[in-house]
Amino acid sequence: MKIAIYGGSFNPIHRGHIKVAKTAINDLKLNKLYFVPAYKNPFKHKKKYVDSHHRVNMVNLVKENKMEVSLFEINKKGFSYTIETIKYFKNKYPNDKLYLIIGSDNINKLNKWKNIKKISTLSQIIVFKREEKISNINIKKYNCQLLNNTIFNYSSKEFKKGDFNQINLKVNQYIANNFLYILDILLNMVNIKRFKHSIAVSNLAVKYAKQIGYDAKKAWFAGIVHDITKNKSLEWHRGFLSLNNRDGFKVLDHTLHSLSGYYWLKNKYLLKDQEILNSVKNHTNLAKKISILDKIIFAADKLCAGRKFLGIQKIRKIILKNFEEGFKLIVKNNYLTLLENQKEISKKQKEIYEKLI
Repeated sequence: MKIAIYGGSFNPIHRGHIKVAKTAINDLKLNKLYFVPAYKNPFKHKKKYVDSHHRVNMVNLVKENKMEVSLFEINKKGFSYTIETIKYFKNKYPNDKLYLIIGSDNINKLNKWKNIKKISTLSQIIVFKREEKISNINIKKYNCQLLNNTIFNYSSKEFKKGDFNQINLKVNQYIANNFLYILDILLNMVNIKRFKHSIAVSNLAVKYAKQIGYDAKKAWFAGIVHDITKNKSLEWHRGFLSLNNRDGFKVLDHTLHSLSGYYWLKNKYLLKDQEILNSVKNHTNLAKKISILDKIIFAADKLCAGRKFLGIQKIRKIILKNFEEGFKLIVKNNYLTLLENQKEISKKQKEIYEKLI
């Protein structure tokens, strides 16, 4: 049989991985291709991967005919050296032809791989193109075979910049259901000041959640994402809202990001948790009916580290003793601040503020 080994972090698996796998199966007439998620890549040991079971689950969601997942490197733990993986598969398939699939971006450092000569004798190294110009030095030296594939412009890096076209819909839904990659995405969508603020809000939201017996994980996530679109321009907000059938010109400038954040999380990230979605939408404009999470995020946003206003220390102390009393005080303070700064407030919002106060 012809067996291929396709290793990588798959953090997460994207459309390009599947296209490469399908090309290899067809061109090499493979009987089976194994995705081998790395526990830790020795060349990427500073990078953080999501938990291995999530990466495996995502591969399983999108694998196609003749594709399998091997847990060898994950179960072995520690750094993943290819020679150990090759020996494992050679022992498992002693009489079969082994292929090792790698990207052309690895070619120039093949000579740094542990036991690369042994790897090249135990398996046929297959190189898929990731760029047009490829050095032939190591290809010839280690008898590699270059796959004549279309160059696929997909990467997990682009996904983490917020491009969800990089991944399969099933993977996208899995990521949202498990709150994955959100810190990577946030760091690419907002500036460092806003990122630090989001972390501060999240930390305080967790504190309040534990204080009143609410789900700390949901509070953490809601705090992280409450300002996910904050640094976008007014034109972007209104254009994005228009794509989601909302008239952004009917929304006050300082509240645009809460509504666009709601739709970004719902229709891009594919978050299904309506309570979290509402907490993002309501963190600047409170609603007539608000949940405990709405209150947690509203309060954490106004009282987190870095915020300064007259009386903040007093309210911080009160809310830790009596959350509801402290929440009412921060609502009142926010309302008075809006009035003092002559911020435009709708009639509906005035009614909501006055009712809550």
